[in-house]
Amino acid sequence: MTARTSVRPATLGRGAMILVFVLMLVGGALRSVEAGCQNSLKLALHNVFLCGVISYAVALAGVGAIFAVTLAISPRQPWPSRADLKAMPRWAPFGGLTGGAAIFAMITVASSVGVSTFNALIIAGQMLLAVVMDHFGVMGFPRRPVSAHRLAGCALIVVGAYLMAKY
Repeated sequence: MTARTSVRPATLGRGAMILVFVLMLVGGALRSVEAGCQNSLKLALHNVFLCGVISYAVALAGVGAIFAVTLAISPRQPWPSRADLKAMPRWAPFGGLTGGAAIFAMITVASSVGVSTFNALIIAGQMLLAVVMDHFGVMGFPRRPVSAHRLAGCALIVVGAYLMAKY
């Protein structure tokens, strides 16, 4: 069980936060490119499971290369201790499985509903659960109580998803 924590103040300056937001927007935009890659794999291979395996293999190779470069540039990166590993929640390494479920959803349904509708519904689902997770401060996140403004933001995202699906 993870301890609940209160909201921590931001430690990044304004310029760094702008850069973080830009990087998140670019990462979000790349999800559409990912959907296109997944769809192309599915059309070429006719096997959603093989598409998922190939996607994860390429992702693992990419993350491994970034890890190797990071170690080469800064070899004094801290490694977890045995105590760190014992203290880690047992469910923590399984985040990749949720990513795998998202990949299979993308491979199987994105081409049926379109990439914009798919992404809009994914974002709506993420935001609805994120508000609940923030409110209760679960999984190591600080508590951020639900508010009318946050619920209005979720409602606008759901309305946007509806409009993407309808038109």
